[in-house]
Amino acid sequence: MRPLADLPRYAAASAFSFVFVIGATAGLHEIVGLSETLAPAVALVAAFAVNFALLRLWVFPGQKAPIGRQLLETAVTSALFRAFEYGIFLALHLGLDVNYLVATGASVGISALGKFFVYREIVFSRGRSDPPPAGRSGPAASGSR
Repeated sequence: MRPLADLPRYAAASAFSFVFVIGATAGLHEIVGLSETLAPAVALVAAFAVNFALLRLWVFPGQKAPIGRQLLETAVTSALFRAFEYGIFLALHLGLDVNYLVATGASVGISALGKFFVYREIVFSRGRSDPPPAGRSGPAASGSR
């Protein structure tokens, strides 16, 4: 099934991201000397950059959309899905009395699957490209009538 063809690479990139954040956090604190509270923040910013590159180049290769637009869309998508995750967590934990760790895992898993489809179909859709020049759009722009 074509819509799921990119899912294994997305799962691998997500697993890599998790390991990267943990490793970078530890390295930034233990080796570089950043505080325990600053190290994860720096690691998360670095992970965002690495994740964006992985998504654009490896998970969803063949991108034609402008990189700046995709970077902004990725940041907005990520922020919105983090809020969505927290909402799911609250609904499961407080609303249904699910254990907080189970609720956290479920919310992150549900969100990751949803995020995959938003990234695949919107942000990193291979059909997207630069908008046509001003004053030109559609088939008429290519000379056909």
